[in-house]
Amino acid sequence: MNLFKRFEVLEDPRDIRGKKYKLIDVLIMTIYGILNKHDDFNNIAYFLKLNTGYFVNLLGIECGKTPSHDCLSDVFAVINPEKFMETFIEWTKDIVRAKSGSIINIDGKAIREAQDKIKGKNIPYIVSAFLSDVGISIGQVKVDDKTNESKTIPDLLDLIDIEGCTITIDAAGTYLPIAEKVISKKVISC
Repeated sequence: MNLFKRFEVLEDPRDIRGKKYKLIDVLIMTIYGILNKHDDFNNIAYFLKLNTGYFVNLLGIECGKTPSHDCLSDVFAVINPEKFMETFIEWTKDIVRAKSGSIINIDGKAIREAQDKIKGKNIPYIVSAFLSDVGISIGQVKVDDKTNESKTIPDLLDLIDIEGCTITIDAAGTYLPIAEKVISKKVISC
């Protein structure tokens, strides 16, 4: 299922009056901005402005211009965040299913510049699953302060669909419960 089909099911709670952009268009343009490494509405709006012609042609935007940062911010302030996240996760699962046989890298990392380090606490760690063929993270789980990544990897494996994929895990993944979980998910190789 493509990006348009997956996201067009989201409800648009905006008032019809004065609405220049369809919700699906704003969501798609924002996702493009995020995939191009822009992480706030100002930078996303600037990226969209630089690529106005592309988006006007791609989406058939009638007003002939891309949304401002205020428009993007306003849209994301009123949509249902849980429903958006659920839809986004389903879309990434679609990508993984379409890339059957792909390589998924699972690894734990310290979160750079984390606030806990500044406050004199432990540096927080996460375990991520990265779909290397596409270049996106398809799942992350925070490692509990009183454990290590080998205890968290099974939780991450429960969240993602890895059937038909090749999994790479460093030495932290060489424990029997992790191997059993990977095998039960019908991967090609590990």
